[in-house]
Amino acid sequence: MKTTTIVGGMICLGALNCAGAQTQVTIYGIVDSGFVHQSDPIAPAQGSVSSLTGGGQSGSRFGLRGVEDLGNGWKATFDLEAGINTDTGTSTLGALFGRKAHVGLDTPLGNIKLGRQYSLFYLDTILPADPFGMGLMGRMNNVFSTHSRVNNSVSYATPRWRGWAAGFLYGFGEVAGNSSAARSYSGALSYEEGPARVALGYYNQRNAADTATSHAIALTGRYRAGPVTVYSAFQAIRSTLNGTPGATIADTNVNVYMVGLQWSGGPHTVLGGVTHVRDQRRIAVADARSTLYAVGYTYALSKRTNLYTSFGIFDNRGGAAYAIGDATTPVYGQKGFDIGIRHRF
Repeated sequence: MKTTTIVGGMICLGALNCAGAQTQVTIYGIVDSGFVHQSDPIAPAQGSVSSLTGGGQSGSRFGLRGVEDLGNGWKATFDLEAGINTDTGTSTLGALFGRKAHVGLDTPLGNIKLGRQYSLFYLDTILPADPFGMGLMGRMNNVFSTHSRVNNSVSYATPRWRGWAAGFLYGFGEVAGNSSAARSYSGALSYEEGPARVALGYYNQRNAADTATSHAIALTGRYRAGPVTVYSAFQAIRSTLNGTPGATIADTNVNVYMVGLQWSGGPHTVLGGVTHVRDQRRIAVADARSTLYAVGYTYALSKRTNLYTSFGIFDNRGGAAYAIGDATTPVYGQKGFDIGIRHRF
């Protein structure tokens, strides 16, 4: 990570001291790549697949983050983050700054952001509860509906006060003549003090045709005890589309339960988790269910570079069709293995 300070058109790099410096631009990123093998597909005739991933533990990215001190506790901020497929060199998510592109204000009463950004439901409720950090074969979004990035959105988040914080986001659908189509809103309330953290979140998403709604509520927790961190999460996903569990993540009706842990000692980190999902569809036969078992391991070569490996397996029953993937590898099959290297700068 490298910080550049800009003063009235003069750029100060690294440790160079510039009097009156007020604006800082930070260059940051992740480069991640590895080998992936996925097998045991829902349709056995399709066979297994081996590939080189552009991000197994984390999605590869390049970002610019800026802060300007406006005085009296006010700051102007921006964040532009591009996703990169390191296996092909192409952009991810279909846009130059597909991961993030927002501008905003930090104030003593909280922060406001406008643009393409992570929802508070994702940042405050889902992400802190994932022992795999939304990567590797145990990532929560193999099963959980994360409602992560939202286009055309405005958000507000409070400062943390006595452990409590809250936030809300609204995403405009931008459909002419129909303000309901494709709109979304979400919010989160969290408490964090010492080793303990709990959060409650909700999102509501209308489809582009304005014919269906998908929404979810999640309750998550995390507790650190020395080198061990224990994680837990519950999510109730509901949708008028009533899709097959696993064939869709967000547009179905299921309850999801997860427990996980993380142990760290020196350069070693061991990860584990079990996620179970139960069918709640409003149909005559609703018995789809699945359990994801996953383990992972990382070894730190330095503060910024680590090796990683993970394995996960789905036990699909009753017509459930969940498939497995890591940070950027598309889901496929009921078993997955990856091994790779990640560098952060």
